[in-house]
Order: sequence, then C-alpha cells, then structure tokens
Amino acid sequence: MISNFLSPIISFFIKRQGLKFNGIGFMISYLVVHRMTLWKLISKNGRGKKMKRTIVLLVLWSLFWVCPLHGQEGDIKDKSQVTFQKDATGFVFLGQGVDLKAYDTVVIGDFSIAGLPDIGPGKLEEYRDTYRVQLRTKLMAAGIFKEVTDDQSKAQGSNTLVIWGDVLAMHPGSAAARFWVGMGAGKAVVEIKTYVSTADNKRILLAHHLRPTSGMRGGSLGAREGYAYLSQGVDRISTYCVEYIKRVYQTGR
Repeated sequence: MISNFLSPIISFFIKRQGLKFNGIGFMISYLVVHRMTLWKLISKNGRGKKMKRTIVLLVLWSLFWVCPLHGQEGDIKDKSQVTFQKDATGFVFLGQGVDLKAYDTVVIGDFSIAGLPDIGPGKLEEYRDTYRVQLRTKLMAAGIFKEVTDDQSKAQGSNTLVIWGDVLAMHPGSAAARFWVGMGAGKAVVEIKTYVSTADNKRILLAHHLRPTSGMRGGSLGAREGYAYLSQGVDRISTYCVEYIKRVYQTGR
C-alpha cells in the first residue's frame, strides 16, 4: 500500500520539523497517515490509480509547501521569542540546524545597560566594556574562528556572526544588609543575556543567560568586596558563554 509507505515519511517530517499543517496540506496528510476508508473507496473507482497518484503528489507538495513556512517560523530574530533551557553553562538557547563552522568572523557588538540603577560614575560602562573585551579575548584564545573583533563596521557578510545582548543586573549589593542581616541579604548580583546572530539576516542562532550572585555571605563582606565580586561575576559569565559557544561549534549542541 502506498499509504503504508507514506505514513512513516509524513510522521518523520512532523516529528523532525514540528510542522503545523493547515488547509489542504493537513487534510490530505491526515487522511493518508491514518489510512482512512476514503483510500479504499477511491480504489473501487475506475480512475483509482490516477486518483491515488494525484493524492500522493498533493501530499508531497503539501510537505514541501509547509516546510518553508516552518523554516521561517524557526528563524528567530526577536530576542523576546528566545526560550532558554537549563544547561551546565547556565541557561541557553540553540536554534535549529545551527552550524557555527559555516562562519569565520565574529564581531562583538553592543550590550545594553539601559534602565540599570547607577552604581557609581562610569561603573556600568566599565563592567559592560570589560565583558565585551573578555568575550573577544576568550573567543580568540579558543581558536575556533578566523577573526574575532570589536570593530562593528565588519558586521556584514554571510560568514559573519555578531555577539550582542543585555546587561540585566549589575549591582554590588548592600554592605549594611550583608552586615546586619546576613543570610544572603544585600548580595551582589550580575546578570547578562548574550545573543549570537548572523550579520546578514539577524537570525539568532544561540543565546546564553547567567545570573551569578555573591551567595550567602554575611558580616565582613563590605562595599569594596561587593564591587570586586562584580568583576568576578562578569568574568564567570564570559567564561561560561564562550565555553557554550565553543561546545556548539564543536558538537552542534
């Protein structure tokens, strides 16, 4: 039976592509996959073979018709659509069919600090710039890309990736709360979301999110140590982020 042959093929497309069938594509595929009696009824008709051939062509056409639609839905360009999953390196996102080996240049782009409370003259900019420098330095050391630069004029071409993101939290915490309350109160916190997109069509290929804190330290942790922790937090995030990028480059996951 042709239906027996088509069923696993259509099931494979559905599972592999996550297709959302509608209209004629859904109706025809549903009838064939579930081997409904319509197929047998057509066989009794004098034009059965011709009808079967037509249905097979329509099923295959419907698969190719909806696959491009799905591909467009899968190309995430809006960061609000990124869904993070827990990972050994933090919380991560990986798009479908990502192959970082197809790219040879990485440009370190902008990281927004908009809306963050002031923690001292130039401090937010300092930590943000430190993170960008660390990403560039550690990616260069990883040796997986031909060029890693912060020259944003090079953010163009089909072989180029751009790394950008948002600094969501950067605060040394409260020395008073740490001293008088303890038990994690007044802890320092750093939180950054990092995205890796293609330079040409802005598709987000992968993303990384981490929020390290100073933990449950009490008593003696003062303001100076709180600021020092921000440096440690930034370093930790850049290390895990590059580790994740390198892993995806080498293993595809």
